[in-house]
Amino acid sequence: MRRRANRPWTLAGGADLAYGDDDRRQTIRLLTDPRLAANFLHTHRKLHPSDYDTMIRVMDLVWDCPEDGTVNVAGYLCGGCFASRAWLELAARCRDGR
Repeated sequence: MRRRANRPWTLAGGADLAYGDDDRRQTIRLLTDPRLAANFLHTHRKLHPSDYDTMIRVMDLVWDCPEDGTVNVAGYLCGGCFASRAWLELAARCRDGR
């Protein structure tokens, strides 16, 4: 499923235990940091500044569920189907024959 622009991200799926608590806290801190654009420019010098939705994806702070399009924070299960990112990516590769 293709990503829809400007969909809000969610933590509703609960913690993905493949990630640590510190990783989840850091991701949320970065998502809500008013200096996100400056951090983006510092870590991605070759890319031009972009909109918030693009920056948080390039920085791998969120992921889009391939099944239902829910925008989820990295380190959390999908808020729509409650599956892990790893499981959904594996299922998509199997389904697509990759």
